[in-house]
Amino acid sequence: MSGVGVWRRRRERYRLLGTECPRCGSRFVAPRLVCPTCRAEVETLSGEVFPVLAPRADGEVAASIIVPSYNAAATIRETLASLRAQDCPEPYEVIVVDSSDDGTDQIVADTFPWVRLIHRPRKTDPGTARNLGIARARGKVIACLDADCIAPADWLGRMLAAQRAGHPVVGGAVENGNPGSLVAWAGFMGEFREFLPVGSPRTVAHVPTCNISYHRSIFDRFGGFPTRFYPQEDLLYHWRLAHHGVAIWFDPRIRVRHVHRSAWGDYLAHQQRIGRITARVLRLTGEEGAFLARSPLLALAASPLLPLFKWGRTLGVFWSRAPAVLRSRPLASLLLLMGLYAWVAGFVGGAWGPPLHWVDGEGLTWQPA
Repeated sequence: MSGVGVWRRRRERYRLLGTECPRCGSRFVAPRLVCPTCRAEVETLSGEVFPVLAPRADGEVAASIIVPSYNAAATIRETLASLRAQDCPEPYEVIVVDSSDDGTDQIVADTFPWVRLIHRPRKTDPGTARNLGIARARGKVIACLDADCIAPADWLGRMLAAQRAGHPVVGGAVENGNPGSLVAWAGFMGEFREFLPVGSPRTVAHVPTCNISYHRSIFDRFGGFPTRFYPQEDLLYHWRLAHHGVAIWFDPRIRVRHVHRSAWGDYLAHQQRIGRITARVLRLTGEEGAFLARSPLLALAASPLLPLFKWGRTLGVFWSRAPAVLRSRPLASLLLLMGLYAWVAGFVGGAWGPPLHWVDGEGLTWQPA
């Protein structure tokens, strides 16, 4: 096919209706969650991305801990045992929203009968699972923990204390839960460099949902988590909070241990998935890196060097905040670099692939209007 033919085919594929900003009247190519001129939120698109959750009265317990799970039989026991052992005098509940086919639900039902179990017959993304748990929750505070994380005994108490100090969203640090695996270290370095257990408490724009809590009013105001952006649904949700002036209070003393993927193939596949969805999120929000996500040819041209840029940036963070990790595990740094090439491959795919129609079961993709 000639160059002109390729251009025409892509023009038809990406043909999109113009959108008018409700605040300033500017017209721009959709879909974007904010107007590029005045930064107003595009309400119609936001309504598609962020589901409205039914309001519930505050109250019967101090906190509800939501744990989404999928095929977590290897880790769910330790996760729930750590929640059972919380040193918190106030009443709290644990809600597991499970869609496994490996018997996780049976483990929860048989070993942890005090847990409120919601079982889904089909694989459910974490955003949808959390939304289902929040809809059933009775707590004034909604705390989120993943099914491959272990919380120390003071975890919930610290979360509630920070909430009562006036912070409606509170997040904490992440530690590597399987330090014997170099692949796990590579995954940890790539995903959690900004959430190390160092430094002073501070406000940030994002904390992953494996270690965070929200006052219930946040969901009443902003709706639930996006359901088609795994594994970046939390990044997109927190972008929306930040866009409306809601900061996240990050306290590095609130820690969890995260058990990472230790199989090489799983690690690479996950990095590629993160890169692909990151590109889609950036195309909607316009945050740092959006110029690459919105320019497929530029993203492709930058792909050989982009992993090296991200690698250097990550090593710089660890060298300044946790140098012992680099000194003791130099091979993990090389595995990280290989994972970043998988991430960039996914990013380029996300930049070229279509917005806003459910296609592959893992994210929103572009479709002609």
